[in-house]
Amino acid sequence: MTRRRLSVLSMLALPMALAVAWAVVPAQASRTGSGHAARPGRALTAGMVSPVPGVGPGDQAQAAAAAATCLKYASRAGWANNGYYSGDLVTAVAVCVAESAGDPLRYVCDQNGSVIGQGEYVPGKPVKCPAGYTSYDRGLWQLNNVSDASVSDKCAFNPTCNAGAAYAPASEYGTSFAPWSSYDSDAYASAIDLAQAAVIKLTSGTVTSAELSVCLAQARSAVNANVVIGNCGGGASDQQWLVSGGKLRSGSVCAAIGLSPRTSPGVVLRRCGSSKTQDWSGYGRDELRNAADGKCLTDPGRSLIPGTQVDVTACANLKDQTWWLP
Repeated sequence: MTRRRLSVLSMLALPMALAVAWAVVPAQASRTGSGHAARPGRALTAGMVSPVPGVGPGDQAQAAAAAATCLKYASRAGWANNGYYSGDLVTAVAVCVAESAGDPLRYVCDQNGSVIGQGEYVPGKPVKCPAGYTSYDRGLWQLNNVSDASVSDKCAFNPTCNAGAAYAPASEYGTSFAPWSSYDSDAYASAIDLAQAAVIKLTSGTVTSAELSVCLAQARSAVNANVVIGNCGGGASDQQWLVSGGKLRSGSVCAAIGLSPRTSPGVVLRRCGSSKTQDWSGYGRDELRNAADGKCLTDPGRSLIPGTQVDVTACANLKDQTWWLP
């Protein structure tokens, strides 16, 4: 299906048109389920879902705020920043904006494919849908209570937990957006420019490997602690990095190569300073090369085992050397 995109300038010039577009293509029933609107492998047109006036951002400022909220949690969950106007992170943010307008407490009630109500979740109280509803979607990525029954309301209306559940299992570790009707219907496309504009400014989040569901992590945020691999998706604090001045920072410590073994030294955390062992730069096809020895960050042996210390080896454009910065 052809993807449509509005330029930032055109969206700035036509905020009212954007508001109308959001009102016509709402945050509708989004995930597959019994009698639900979106179904695996089946394209969904916007006209198949009843519009819900006022669901989307009302103007450019609100749309930008929605994108910022969605990005905050998508970048923590592990979606890879692996493409300009088309990467997983940009797409995840645009889908989130189209689904919920960046409102972590929004729910939308569905009756056999038609939207029959919506509301704001109140912690500790049940969702209130009209009589006859068959399911309801919840939170930022509008996780359905039937098809995503393993995700509790408590999790679905928590933005960090919702993002993690949307990343895995809903999007199969960021590899598919087909479960969301806003993606199948192209409704998400109107938010692509805003999503990309927000991502360009991003300096913190996960450092994501090309290996499925692998993120760079700290064994602990302390001097001499190992830098290891972890499973993406939980928004864990030990997987959050600030990219600044060619360094990968975690508070006052930075990722640096160690002293041994000489052929493939392990990566550890050192007090941030001027040492070249802490300096990293892009190389080849999304590799991270260390300035001190010219070798690239590597998941040794493609271990994929959480807690495995990463090291640096000769740059070779390998999958286990491919890392996408936030």
